[in-house]
Amino acid sequence: MSDYRVLQEISLHLRRLLLESLSGLDPIGAQFSSENSISLDSPPRIADQSAPNAGQACLSLYLYQVAPNAHINNHPMIPAGPGRQQYPPLSLDLHYLLTPVSQKPEDNLVILGRCLQTLAANPTIRATFLDSWLPDSSQQARVSLDPVSLEELTRIWNAFNAAYRLSVCYVVQSVAIDSARAPQEGPPVATSLVDVHRIGGEP
Repeated sequence: MSDYRVLQEISLHLRRLLLESLSGLDPIGAQFSSENSISLDSPPRIADQSAPNAGQACLSLYLYQVAPNAHINNHPMIPAGPGRQQYPPLSLDLHYLLTPVSQKPEDNLVILGRCLQTLAANPTIRATFLDSWLPDSSQQARVSLDPVSLEELTRIWNAFNAAYRLSVCYVVQSVAIDSARAPQEGPPVATSLVDVHRIGGEP
């Protein structure tokens, strides 16, 4: 289980993972020597901030959508001890937009290729990789490419009111946030099964 900070922790974990990979990239790895080179802000804001330093490459790791995971959110109440039932957590899918921001088009291609390679090699996020406040080591989330069409990508960039940049989308499934509701007292609700059949004659 996770508390409300899991959105932040997942994003920071992905940033650390990509930073470690990009910092060893020759010849532009030196430009990824600090966490500031990978921002959680939107790509247009990153481009505006990096404009004075035209030679500086950076990366935008932007969480642009948080959506409920319909397959998991239908879970029933969870046993929480004798006579107690806990409300199930909220299960979410996190949608990220990954955009290299460099004045050199060839550097953007190298940065994006390295990110694709790194995330393909690390498709699972386990709680043990996150900060210690996540005690359940069985919790994990999957990181995968999100097959977003060019039309949908264009709509995202139109919402930014910015010119399109080469980008890819990723989805992290699924991330749980514990319910803040107090456990419910009492046994679980039983379901009655009534068998109706005819008496006498043919069944």
